Amino acid sequence: MVKDGNKKINPVFRAINSITDTLASLTAAGIFVVVIWQVIGRLIGQPAPWTEELTRFMFIWLIYLGIGIGFRKVESARVTLLISYLPKFLQKGSVWIYSIASIGFFIFMVVLGIELMSQQINTNETSSVLLLPMWIIGLCVPFSGLIGIINTIQSLIYDRALIEEEEVEN
Repeated sequence: MVKDGNKKINPVFRAINSITDTLASLTAAGIFVVVIWQVIGRLIGQPAPWTEELTRFMFIWLIYLGIGIGFRKVESARVTLLISYLPKFLQKGSVWIYSIASIGFFIFMVVLGIELMSQQINTNETSSVLLLPMWIIGLCVPFSGLIGIINTIQSLIYDRALIEEEEVEN
């Protein structure tokens, strides 16, 4: 096991975190480069139409990666106001309710994302300018769902102290 601050992180989780962080960083850097290319092309009077489409696709991937990554350290938005109105016994179980609901949502994303990709593959759908197979873009939905499930489980395992603090505060 490798230490992450004060916590020991399983090498499998460490590898998944590294891969998703690298993908998000490369995607953000790619957006920056393509947008600069687009601006320069417009300034010199030679706009490249593919830059708009590629920027849009990379942005979609970045957003979906962020959804999955956001659940890694219990950093995602929560409905804390609603939880504070619940009876005490439900407040204590709110972390588990939240986690189960999150995992359920991510399973929904995986299943529907795979259906979307199947439809895109079966219809041989391609993008209008780059002629990329659209299933490559659609892949971000089930991938994000899978990463979200893994990161929710990781947060339950490694951020137990943070979860218990929240239960005490409520």
